Parts: sequence; C-alpha cells; structure tokens
Amino acid sequence: MAANYGGDARRELAVWRPGNGTWYVRNVGNYQWGVSTDLPAAADFTGDGKADIAVFRPSNGTWYLRGGSAIKWGQAGDVPVAADYTGDGKADIAVFRPSTGTWYIRGLGNIRWGQSGDVPTPANYLTADKKVELAVFRPSMGTWYVRGGSTYSWGQSGDRPVPSTYTGGAASSIAVWRPGSGVWFVRGGDTVTWGRNGDVPQAGDFLGNAKADRVVWRPSNGTWYLRYEVPTTTPTPPPPPPPSSGCDSSYPGVCLPPPPPDLDCGDIPYRNFVVFQPDPHGFDGNFDGIGCEL
Repeated sequence: MAANYGGDARRELAVWRPGNGTWYVRNVGNYQWGVSTDLPAAADFTGDGKADIAVFRPSNGTWYLRGGSAIKWGQAGDVPVAADYTGDGKADIAVFRPSTGTWYIRGLGNIRWGQSGDVPTPANYLTADKKVELAVFRPSMGTWYVRGGSTYSWGQSGDRPVPSTYTGGAASSIAVWRPGSGVWFVRGGDTVTWGRNGDVPQAGDFLGNAKADRVVWRPSNGTWYLRYEVPTTTPTPPPPPPPSSGCDSSYPGVCLPPPPPDLDCGDIPYRNFVVFQPDPHGFDGNFDGIGCEL
C-alpha cells in the first residue's frame, strides 16, 4: 500500500503482508501491525504530512492506528475509506457500506451516496474546496458519480478506478486502468499502456513533482513497475552572438558593413536573410523581416 510515509512529498513503495501482519515500507522500515484478517488503511490521521500505519478489522469493526488509539467505527463488510473530508489536513476515519451505499464518516455524519456494486473512489476532484469528495465508480455502467460535482461516463465493467493528479495541481482526474490490456485511460489526459492482467495499479506521486505516476505492483514476482511523469521544459535559446567587427547588427545572419556607402541588393551576394530595424541599407522594403527577397 504505497503512501507518503516519509513526509517528503512523494510516495514510498510499501506492502502489507497478512501472513505475519507486517508492513514493509521501502527506505522507511518494517513494522508489525495487524493480523491476517485486517484491511490496510494507512492515511495521515495526525496532519503531520506523513501517512500513519493503520488497519481496519472487519471482525469487530475497529480501527487500529499505530501510535494512536483503537477506534470502533464500522462493521464486517465495510470498506475503509479514510481521507480528509473536512479540509483540515487530517484524514477522517470512514467506511463505505456497499450493502446500503452509505458512507459513515467519523465526526461528520452518515451520507448515502452509491449503491450495492459500486466502488468507492474518494478524491479531491474539486480544487476550490480543498476537501476530498465522496465518489463512486459503477462498473455495471462505467459511470462515475461525484458528490457536489457531476456524473461522468468513463470506463467499463472490469476496469479499476485509479483517480489521481495526473495533470499536476491539486485536482484529481477521473481515470481507470483496464486489466485485460494494461491500458490507463485518464479523462482529459493521455492514454498509456503500463502493466498487465494480474497487476495491482498504484497511481500516485512517487517522484515528488506534484504529478501522479502510473505504477503497478506485480504480486507474481513482488516487483513494482514505475512509469515516472518527468516534467519537461522548453530550453531557452542562447542569445545571438555579438556582431563581428565591421558587421552591421541589423543583419545578424550575414556580415554587411554599415553605411556609408549605401548598398543595394545588387551590390551584395545574399538573398532572403533576416533583417532587424533600423535596416540602414533599406534591404527590407516591405518590412517583413526578410531582406533582398527573391
């Protein structure tokens, strides 16, 4: 379960091993936390910019936060969906109940949004409020329902919802990963093939450049495959070299002396060359920036 455990603005590779209840976080450490029937539910519950290790235990509906408390919230069959729903910088303990399509958010209330068969996809889709919005993906229709936003047709049955910040900025883009072809479809973004059937998609910012990378974890060999979104910039062209001695700066691509004497096109061997004003020889009669045009 990749997340920003180190507080360095990028996600660390991480897995939770149910067999021994141990979290293995790359470059951070290994932590024994949980039992085999738990569900991993890491999030930043304290607001310190780091994801906290946590599990939700369906058998007793209890959350166990490492370094925190045990909190009763939920029941068997619920899906843990901890996120910052209030915009205070801290993740709120929450569950989505597929049987009723109801979200139970601790400290906020119970909200009906969705139905049986929906997949919860909370994310910050609306940049203005800086809060995570309730949202579900309905595989049977390939439709997204974002509370406070709109309804979007994006995907098909069998797709895995992977909303994230693919285009940069705070807003998450609606996206799906198609296991059969390994293709990522990002609404308003590009379509990329990365991964294969059996992989687990793990979209997020692994590079620390505020853009989500397409990443898959392959359980068959325990390998992560990261496709980085590397920012590119257009290089600034170097300034033109200073004019050579005896060459007028109005004609940077050729070497023509300033007047006197005054020259005409018939007096020089150059054609179709760049002209900057004031053009003392008058080679650019129509002022289009080209001198002695053929």
